Amino acid sequence: MQKTLVLFTTLSLSLFGMSYEAFKAYTLKHSPVLRQQQLEISVAKTENAIALRTPNPTLSVTGAAFDPKEGTNDFGYAVALSQSVRTDSFYEGVRATADAYLSLAQAYATQGRAGFLRRLEKLYTDYIYQRKLLSLLQEEFTLSQKVAALVFKRYKNGSETKVAYLQAKTQTTMLKAELYGVRQARDTLYYRLLSAAGIEKKVTLAPRFIYDVTFETQPSDKPSPAEKILLAKERRYRSEAMRAEGGFTHYEISTELEKEPDQSIFRVGVTLPLAINHNRSEERMLAKLKQNRVALERRRLVVTQKHRKRMLKSALKELTLQYRALQNLEKEQKELAALLQESYTLSKNSLFELMTAKNRLIRTRKALLRTQKTINEKKIELRFLQGAYND
Repeated sequence: MQKTLVLFTTLSLSLFGMSYEAFKAYTLKHSPVLRQQQLEISVAKTENAIALRTPNPTLSVTGAAFDPKEGTNDFGYAVALSQSVRTDSFYEGVRATADAYLSLAQAYATQGRAGFLRRLEKLYTDYIYQRKLLSLLQEEFTLSQKVAALVFKRYKNGSETKVAYLQAKTQTTMLKAELYGVRQARDTLYYRLLSAAGIEKKVTLAPRFIYDVTFETQPSDKPSPAEKILLAKERRYRSEAMRAEGGFTHYEISTELEKEPDQSIFRVGVTLPLAINHNRSEERMLAKLKQNRVALERRRLVVTQKHRKRMLKSALKELTLQYRALQNLEKEQKELAALLQESYTLSKNSLFELMTAKNRLIRTRKALLRTQKTINEKKIELRFLQGAYND
């Protein structure tokens, strides 16, 4: 059953074209970049386990020969065992630091994943734009061929000049040359997209932008990837200040058994570091200074991103209104171009009027396409700042 599902999915990706959501799901499952980021989290967890583990005890064994009288030879030995023990406050600080480093590793992984998805969506948007532009130019080329054929027919009938025919023919040739460049750009973006996604085989993608033309956006209170990193850094420096609290970080418990020929001695001792020259106040101060510095950096970032999000939302509103206006303009220009072409066929207007109307229609269609692409780019950037790619 599972093999059948995999086979069906593969055929669907190759034959029917895949939406961006399907493309993203496939990429998230197979991308080596994202798997590498997950390995970084596993590395951080393993390093935390190493930092938190209890130090191994030390064992010392010595032997001694006693010769109190000439001609006799007695032996003795001493066995010593010692264990270093971290204080409770220092251990809690070490644990907090380990958790903070894990949070920082996760924040970097989140930033990497979010940045990866943003880049993937931008590449996908660029590819769809080039693909739609190619379709638009192909339509324009077909229309230009029809116009050139009409001009040629009138030229043969003697109702049009050779200059007019050559102008129409030249424009068709220019469009044909432009098609090659756009087709090359489309293919380049396609392979860059597959490379970024980590997909080895060629797949067919549905020719549709990721986001619709609308200025409505999903509200989100999630921190941006950059803010998550600064929050994790604050936590790390806070834990480092906690770890520097107290007069000493560890003490050592030792036991010793000494066996001599005529007696046995058992010793128990504790070794304490003395906070005479310093009590690590500089370390605490340094950690707090770093924490305050990161807090200020995060505050500045929050303000900057807040204004950036407002600017993007405002731009989306204006771009959406612009797109609607261009749609109305395209409708009117399309009707005008059709009437002028029909009129030109009946020799009732000039070639200049027809070519001007046709070129204006094409410019409007290109402007519509560029506006749609820009709206998608703005939404990608806004979603990135809103933390939409964090999960």
